[in-house]
Amino acid sequence: MSIFNNKSLIALLALISSPVIAEESSSSHETEKPKRVQTVSDIFEQPGVLTPKGSFVLDTSFSYTQNSSNSVSVVGYTILPSLIVGLIRASDIDRTTLTLGLTGRYGITNRLEVEARIPWVYRSDSISERELNSGSNEAKLRTVDGSDIGDIEAAFKYQINMKEPPYWIGSLRFKTTTGKSPYDVPINDLNDFEELPTGSGFPSIEPGISMIMPIDPAVIFMNFSYIWNIKDDVKVDVTIPGEDGEPEQQLVVNTIDLGDTIGFSAGMGFAVNPKFSFSIGLSHKTILKSKINGSTADDAKLLQLDSLSFGANYAVDRDTTINIGATAGLTADAPDFQLSVRIPYTLK
Repeated sequence: MSIFNNKSLIALLALISSPVIAEESSSSHETEKPKRVQTVSDIFEQPGVLTPKGSFVLDTSFSYTQNSSNSVSVVGYTILPSLIVGLIRASDIDRTTLTLGLTGRYGITNRLEVEARIPWVYRSDSISERELNSGSNEAKLRTVDGSDIGDIEAAFKYQINMKEPPYWIGSLRFKTTTGKSPYDVPINDLNDFEELPTGSGFPSIEPGISMIMPIDPAVIFMNFSYIWNIKDDVKVDVTIPGEDGEPEQQLVVNTIDLGDTIGFSAGMGFAVNPKFSFSIGLSHKTILKSKINGSTADDAKLLQLDSLSFGANYAVDRDTTINIGATAGLTADAPDFQLSVRIPYTLK
């Protein structure tokens, strides 16, 4: 297989790997800056897989995520195992998220790269619910949405070895709280959002390690990461009985510690011709239990997110590539479907 075929193959890996690989660029000859976008490429000519020293890559991305869930909630109490007093609600929720991202990457050295990403998020939930004990035989449809800037991220990436494969890349990613927090948007009497948040509300730090192994005519990649969500104090309005029996609003400060996330992904890519390549990969994430004021709720549980990803890469010219990826959720907690389009472009 030709060197150019191998370049096209390795560039595709950005579609289905974690952010550590997904945002990578490569170096070219020491005497020449790259003339086209390299997501993870040129390692057969020069083993650097990050953005070359002094080069800047502008990456525009768009993603569409669809998820659905069915739930039954009870607001009340149980007298007998088969007798419940209170309000029972059954709901069917369809969630849609659109994210437009702008990412910039700059090569400080051939081994070290800095990156910044600014997302804009639009979310819409369509909720069909029926109050079973209210006498209504028709479901009510309610739509809630929200749009704003998301959580801005910054990352540093460092290539550990340069000469012999497999190539190892370490990364450290920081996520801010610029998006709307779930605790900053209004809620109704049933604790339902009246406006959807666009951020997590908590800063996080994500160290990671990636491996890229070229095995002609394929390339194997793996990634391991750990997301540490930094706990913070959150002010919450709660309703309590007053002295005269009337409900009163009181401000309560709780220390929230979101569950950390352990992530692993692996896959392989294959070049069809010098311009087109495809890939397939598997991703797994385990979200640990969250804590409130140092205690874990009795109903808290681990979340397991598994997904299968497919990707395709087309080289438009030596400056621009188009990356398209599709992800299907394999577990109940994972998003049902995600479609992403990325267009990296090297500014000269």
